[in-house]
Amino acid sequence: MIPVTFNGLMGKLHLPDGPARSGIGVVIVSPHGVEALAATKSLRLLADALAAAGHAALRFDLPGTGDSLGDDTDPERLGAWTGSVSQAADFLKRHAGVSAIVFAGLRFGATLAALAARSAPAPAGLLLLDPIVKGRSYARELAMTARAVAEGARLNPDDTVTPDGLLIAGLATTNETLDAIRRIDLCRLEPVPVATLLLHRRNSAEARLLAEAWQGCHGLTVAEAQDFEAISLSPTMASTPADVIARSVSWVSGLPAGDRAVADAAPVATLDGPHFREEAMTIGEGHRLFGIICQPRAAADGKPVLLIVNAGRNSHVGWARSSVLLARELAAEGVASLRMDLAGIGDGRDRPGAQDTVDAVLYNPANDAQIADAVELLASRGFGHVTMLGACSGAYLALHHAARDPRITGLILVNIQRFVWRPGETVEQAIASAYPLAASYAAKVLEARAWKRILTGERKIGPLIREFGRRFAARLRAVAPSEQTRSARDMVRKLGDRKVPVELLFSENDAGLGDMALHFGANGRWLVARDNLRITIIPGADHDLTPLAARRTLSARALATARGKPRGD
Repeated sequence: MIPVTFNGLMGKLHLPDGPARSGIGVVIVSPHGVEALAATKSLRLLADALAAAGHAALRFDLPGTGDSLGDDTDPERLGAWTGSVSQAADFLKRHAGVSAIVFAGLRFGATLAALAARSAPAPAGLLLLDPIVKGRSYARELAMTARAVAEGARLNPDDTVTPDGLLIAGLATTNETLDAIRRIDLCRLEPVPVATLLLHRRNSAEARLLAEAWQGCHGLTVAEAQDFEAISLSPTMASTPADVIARSVSWVSGLPAGDRAVADAAPVATLDGPHFREEAMTIGEGHRLFGIICQPRAAADGKPVLLIVNAGRNSHVGWARSSVLLARELAAEGVASLRMDLAGIGDGRDRPGAQDTVDAVLYNPANDAQIADAVELLASRGFGHVTMLGACSGAYLALHHAARDPRITGLILVNIQRFVWRPGETVEQAIASAYPLAASYAAKVLEARAWKRILTGERKIGPLIREFGRRFAARLRAVAPSEQTRSARDMVRKLGDRKVPVELLFSENDAGLGDMALHFGANGRWLVARDNLRITIIPGADHDLTPLAARRTLSARALATARGKPRGD
């Protein structure tokens, strides 16, 4: 996998090894919104499988999405997205030495592929994976998805509808874009006379309608795949759609080979914004990890840098594109950053022999060496103070690495769920045990009004934590092995001895509050009394910090910690 950029877009080029090159290049178009985040690894594995079969493949972020330049509120998104497919095809021909191009896409990405195929020159083939056929139905689906995601995160679903459009998992789809989507109806389009595979999920009514509308098209193949459902809205819980990948590769391999040509070397993958320059690269042993360094035009004193670790199995882009936006915002203030994908997450290649499961990836001790590789990279680039930012499982990894690496001079932990991993516990068990605690205990004791009083200075956090601890200390002590508590406190002590500032942020009622109370005492004084550590409760926020106000709080803390500014109350 080679990181590439073209026309302000970030992409990844997958080239076949050896002489078995087919002369076929596949442009892979991502789905829309949160589905693109969830599908990152699946589409990477599809591209890898195509390359292993002798075909070149190019994945890329649509304009205003992922790592590409722009914003999802920019005008004329549908035209820009459709046009970028042809731009990707031109890049693939030039830098992969192929002549036959296949447009492939997943969900709305398949719809964009079908629309782009109507422009000259037409592709040699179309690979439509569970396409959106009726735009009006899809717009309704987006609205329902927005509400469902908000309700699942215990946010107000009415806030997903704004005067400007929809907020779906924190990502905006404007009214202009929604209107353009509603006008799409693939059944009314004359099919492009090229080889086409319509691969659909079980009992798809829309796929049946499209198959009937295009049944006279020469070269149309319609088939059902078994595991589209594996690509869920949650990147952490998504699994590999093996049947989809296998059928796709088999179909592409059956197409006539293209002519092979000498390929131009791909340029260094850089993007230039108004306040930043970004460079994408592979990192570590075997170039298994992926990262993007975002550098400011004018660095702050000491060349501070923020290392952003994956949260769960969210890619380096971050939930609601949060890591991308944070990196570029910090660059405007003189702070560089490296957002990275660990092995098996997003664009990070899996470790040899590793299982594609949550438990094989998250909380894995092998991740510490990968973080060390990232820190080494930053040192080799001449950066100064390194602050680490991690959320959820990323917070766990950041805490454990920072406690043993003296090069880490600042630490921001967001909604950490486990300070110390319990032997034999699975991620699924941790979720099952943690969330009832948050729902039944914290929701009753740590009520929203109390948190608001803390944030406005009307009430100190110590008494609130003491009340929480007093009520549930007996139950918590029965669960917590003292050895784990000693280990958790030892890490905090080490950071305190080095005077490393630690920002501990929790969404109100987050499950991680229970684990904090579990290890740091019934009254909470053990943590609150540490001079280098501050606890902040963010009202109205979910676990992923979806609301913009919550992300602004994180951004302010990240900037202050990375620049070594004194912390106020």
